[in-house]
Amino acid sequence: LFVCTYYTVKVKTSNISNMKAALSTTTTIYDNKNQKAGSLYSQKGSFVELSQISPYIQDAVIATEDRTFYKNPGFSVKGMARAAISSVIHHGIVGGGSTLTQQLAKNALLTQKQTFSRKLEELFFAIEINRVYSKKDILTMYLNNAYFGNGVWGVQDAARRYFGKNASDVTVGEAATIAGMLRSPSYYNPIDNYDATLKRRATVLSLMVNNGKISEQDANIAGESEISLVDN
Repeated sequence: LFVCTYYTVKVKTSNISNMKAALSTTTTIYDNKNQKAGSLYSQKGSFVELSQISPYIQDAVIATEDRTFYKNPGFSVKGMARAAISSVIHHGIVGGGSTLTQQLAKNALLTQKQTFSRKLEELFFAIEINRVYSKKDILTMYLNNAYFGNGVWGVQDAARRYFGKNASDVTVGEAATIAGMLRSPSYYNPIDNYDATLKRRATVLSLMVNNGKISEQDANIAGESEISLVDN
């Protein structure tokens, strides 16, 4: 198992240095009159740089998914310990306990299958990604490659899909809504489950307060507002 895992990691690690370039590569489509008909990204959704993503989204995602993101080496010992205990309790590999970097490795380089060897690969890739890229680059790639339900990948397309605006223009409440979808995109999105999304948004806003990203007053204002859904 370790030999096979090492070989797979060795092969795929060579792709890590080109990962951001691969995620942001664009193919432009022209029609028979040589007019631009559209663009396709090499991965799953529109790619935007971190400067085009609202700080509210960045803060909401970090507060919710990986509070030690800017300090950890790509993995969390506490998170891994919690996941190990859950695995023992549930008699098998379960999700959870992954940092943003580990989630990026899983989304960009691996399958969603929960196996010991896949979790081991995820850890090795996360360490290598953390070595090769800055934290800002890692956050950029993660936010562009995360799933948000209804066939939407990346925060730019999520903001357009649910709110009819760019990721740079979302409000605190909208950012918390987007971050909340990461827990379960098919369940915590306002099109498929509006009430559950409101509750999840409240949780994210509370976490942002606890992490000093917004004030209690701002959280209350955002939490009391309806979700201005634009179903694009």
